[in-house]
Amino acid sequence: MGSRVLYTYMTTIEKAPPIHTKLSLSLIEDSLEEKMAVPNASYNIPRESSLISSPAFITGAGAVMFHRKSKRVLLVIDEREDERPLGWFLPKGRKDVGESLEAAALREAEEEGGYPCRLLPVPVPTRHPKKVVDNNILSSEPIYMHNWSIPPKKHWPEGGMYTCFWYVCEITDEDLEKVETEKKEKKDMMNKAQESLKTAGESGKVFMDYHELRYRSELFEYEEAQRLIDASIDSTVFGCVLGTAIELVQKLDEMEAKTT
Repeated sequence: MGSRVLYTYMTTIEKAPPIHTKLSLSLIEDSLEEKMAVPNASYNIPRESSLISSPAFITGAGAVMFHRKSKRVLLVIDEREDERPLGWFLPKGRKDVGESLEAAALREAEEEGGYPCRLLPVPVPTRHPKKVVDNNILSSEPIYMHNWSIPPKKHWPEGGMYTCFWYVCEITDEDLEKVETEKKEKKDMMNKAQESLKTAGESGKVFMDYHELRYRSELFEYEEAQRLIDASIDSTVFGCVLGTAIELVQKLDEMEAKTT
């Protein structure tokens, strides 16, 4: 089985319609659902169906990490900004063999972002079925799926497809305090990527992205985070993901405020 697309079927859809998903809660407006379905002209429903062999695709996961108490969100930057001018970005990466997408999102969040986190159930519109008796509209389903083609490379001569699923996550007060305390006590504290590299032989990890060794993270208030992402090299994707995640968390805050 080679690194190839087995078949591609082109549909005849000229313009993909927005998805309308009615949820039984007044806090979920149609505007959010439509914006998530069609955030801009480049992110409409795909026009084609493809069957791709395993050597020709990668699946990964990313995380938008919130500390809800302080109303801040985490961004990452490469300290070698002069060499790799990417700007601030959201943590993401490939999943390991046998690893679930949810576990991959949490692992990548901690490796690149520096803080442990957990999935945060939010009122995300979704097409995934659930039990009829379940009236809870909160879920930890991914808020976006991002597909992009990988150009041919030295170790991947035919290139392929990368699909990343984006999750909303939460940094707890306890984990925030623990990491911040460790940073103050250990000025030379290794980030998770450095720790993984040090223990790679023991853990059996076969791949390490050396760029991650120089990643630095910081928590920003929502408006500042959006401003920094807008100036990044991949502002369209990160901007859509971050903006929607912030809106979902704010809606969750409104829901919880109404029940207290």
